[in-house]
Amino acid sequence: MFPLILVGATVVGACMVFGYSSFVVGFALMAVGILGLIVFVATPGMVRRPGERGTVIEERHYMGTGEHDDYRHHSR
Repeated sequence: MFPLILVGATVVGACMVFGYSSFVVGFALMAVGILGLIVFVATPGMVRRPGERGTVIEERHYMGTGEHDDYRHHSR
């Protein structure tokens, strides 16, 4: 929602400065679109903290699925 408000403010500002015409509206929308595309492509996918090298995608813990998983509970 916020980026749409910024796009609208940019178009209204361009119309106030250069006059309202379809050329000004189209050029402002095109400029904002290209700028948004550049920012989107330049944004990293994940922000890493200092010292991190690897990425954990998913971690799963299975309990009680194997034959010898409950070795602590056997009475001998």
